[in-house]
Amino acid sequence: MKRLLVILVVVILSQPTMAQENHIKDTVENKSLVSYLKEGEISGHIRNYFLMTENHNGNDYYANATGGVLSYETKSYKGFQLGVSGIFTYKLFSSDFNKPYDQTNKSSRWEQELFDVNHKDNFKDLDRLEELYIKYHWKNSYVTYGKIPVEYTPLLNKSDGRMKPFAFQGGWLHHKNEKFQADIAWIHKVSPRSMTEWFPMEEVIGITDNGYLPNGEKAYYKETTHSQGLAIVHLGKEFKNLKVNFWNFHLDKFINTSWLQLEYAKKNWELGIIYSYQIPDAYQKTLAYKNRYVQPNENGQVVSSILKYKNGSSQFKAAYTKSFESSRYLFPKELGRDQFYTSMSRSRIEGLGGVDVFAIGYQYNWNHLFLNVDATTTHGIAIKAYELNKYNIDDYYQINTRLHYEFTDFLKGLHVELLYVWKQNKNEHNTQLVAQRSDYNQINLITNFNF
Repeated sequence: MKRLLVILVVVILSQPTMAQENHIKDTVENKSLVSYLKEGEISGHIRNYFLMTENHNGNDYYANATGGVLSYETKSYKGFQLGVSGIFTYKLFSSDFNKPYDQTNKSSRWEQELFDVNHKDNFKDLDRLEELYIKYHWKNSYVTYGKIPVEYTPLLNKSDGRMKPFAFQGGWLHHKNEKFQADIAWIHKVSPRSMTEWFPMEEVIGITDNGYLPNGEKAYYKETTHSQGLAIVHLGKEFKNLKVNFWNFHLDKFINTSWLQLEYAKKNWELGIIYSYQIPDAYQKTLAYKNRYVQPNENGQVVSSILKYKNGSSQFKAAYTKSFESSRYLFPKELGRDQFYTSMSRSRIEGLGGVDVFAIGYQYNWNHLFLNVDATTTHGIAIKAYELNKYNIDDYYQINTRLHYEFTDFLKGLHVELLYVWKQNKNEHNTQLVAQRSDYNQINLITNFNF
C-alpha cells in the first residue's frame, strides 16, 4: 500500500503539461496547486545487491535483492516544501537462510540484512515509507519535521550499506553559511537499517543484539527504559586550513555522548583527531542490573587519529583509535554506525573498551574507476572479559578491497561497486565464537542507478 501510494503520487505529478506550448495557458496554470506540484523534483535510485559469504568453518550463504527508492519534493512556496519518499525491495534468489550454521543454532546474518532482520521469514512485504516531511527555508537555514532526511553526524546516520538505510522521525534545525554550520535536532522514532517498521525510541533501543553485562550475564535492556528521544547539537567552524566540529548526543534516560573533531589540511597532507567522551544518564542507576544499557560507573572514552597524504591520483592513510579502559564505548546499533577514522564496513568499535585499533589504506582513481584497499587490526580484546567487551568478540584482522566505477554520458547515474571483505580472528576459531562475525570471505556486488 505504501509503495502504491508513492508511485501513484509521483506518476500523477510527473505528467507533462500542455502549458509549455501555450504561454497564456501556462500563466493561468502556474497559479494553480496542480501546476505548482508539477514543478517539484523527482529523484531516487534503483539498486541491485548480490551478497555471498564463504565461512571458513560452516555453511556458506548467498542472496540477491533488487529494489529502490522513489522520492518527490515540491518546489519551494514562500519558503515551504513538502517531501515524500518510499522504498521497496524484492528477493530475486538466495540460499536457505534458515539452514543452521555448523555446531550452532545461528543461520545467515549478512544475507538476511538485505531483507527484514526483524521478520526473518518476510520476503514479500518489504516496503517502507522512508520520508514524509514539511520543510521551511529562510536565508541560510531550514527547519524540517516528520520522517526526515538527516544531516551527517558521526553516530546517528543513514549508513546506506544494504537495501534499506536507517530512517528517522523528528525535527531538525539547520544553519549553514560559508564558514559556519549549526544543527539542533530531536529524534523520537526510528526505522533501523534492514527493517520495515517504525519504532518509538523507547521500543527501538535493544531490538537487536543486547550483548553482555560487565559481569558476563546476558543483558536485557529492550523496552526497559522509557526514553522520549535523542537530542543532537552540532557546531562546526572552518578556518583557513582547519575544520572544527563538535557534536553532543543526549539519549534521554540512557547516555550522553560528546564528540570533538579537528581536521587540518595543508598542501598534500591532512591530519585529523577525534575525542569522544560519555556520561551515563542517572536514570540507568534506578533500573535492575540486568536491565541497564550502561552502568553508573561507565565512562566511555575514545581517541581516534588519521594522517593522509595525496599525490596525484593516489592517496595513502594511516589511522589509530584508542578506546580507553574506563569503559566500553556504547551507542545503540539501532541508530547508526560510529565513524571513527578506523571504522569501516564490517568493523566498528562500539561495545569495546581497552582496545587499540590500527588501520592503513590506499586509494587510486583512473578517471571514473576508483580502487580502495583498507586493512585494520585490533589489539587488546579479550574473550570473556565482558567489562570491556560487550559482544564477546576476539581480536581480528580485516582487509576490505573496493572497486567503484561511475558511468558517464548515456549511462550517467549508473554506479557499479565490488567490495571484497576478508576477516579473520587472531586467537579463537571455534564455530560458536566466530559464526557470522569473523573468519569469513565475502563478496558484495552493488549496482546503483541514481536519478
